[in-house]
Amino acid sequence: MSILRSTDVVCPACGAHVSFELVHSVNGDRRPDLRAAILDGTFQLQACTSCGTAFRVDPEFTYLEVGAGAWLAVFPAADRKDWEARERRATATLDTAFGAGAPAAARALGQRLRGRVVFGWAALSEKLRAWEAGIPDVDLELLKVLLLRNGHAPSDPLALEARLAGVDTDATGAPTLRFSWVDPVDETVAGGIEVPRALLDDVAAPAWGELRAELDGRLFVDAHRWTAGA
Repeated sequence: MSILRSTDVVCPACGAHVSFELVHSVNGDRRPDLRAAILDGTFQLQACTSCGTAFRVDPEFTYLEVGAGAWLAVFPAADRKDWEARERRATATLDTAFGAGAPAAARALGQRLRGRVVFGWAALSEKLRAWEAGIPDVDLELLKVLLLRNGHAPSDPLALEARLAGVDTDATGAPTLRFSWVDPVDETVAGGIEVPRALLDDVAAPAWGELRAELDGRLFVDAHRWTAGA
């Protein structure tokens, strides 16, 4: 089920206290409207009743979508520097809910789920968008490393994130992947790039095996795994 509770939140613009329906968990199967709002950037976005400034609360909740085989622990973007601790915490939560100590029905459900940890709204949207397009997230993150090696990177790769913004086609009808360079704090976009989807085949080569092994079977599947402490 999806759980939202009315909570007082401080407006970042004027400091007023705003009553906010703060999310604690989202079930994407039962609430496709919330899933759609996550993808279009309107989820947990609200105007201050005092000054009128629209702001978005940092995410911290769990997201479940059995139809997509997805369970995600979502944390604020600022927590990424502590990804190892958050990954351990999420692993324990997932094991309690769907692991060996859970009821049989929950264990059976857990075998169908991919557990993931994400930091910030853009990272969450990207996971949902990639899985919907049939793109394994391990391949997607290795592709980002390939783009970086080929000189296609944000102006500040430590401050900006490369996030999948869409799956399109070029003039010939060939599928392409559209990436945006996103500031994870305020979600502003500072450029981007569109590349052939066929580049995903390049990171399937054996030469990528060592990096792939660092992501396979982990909850935090993100290229920032290698740069979060920089």
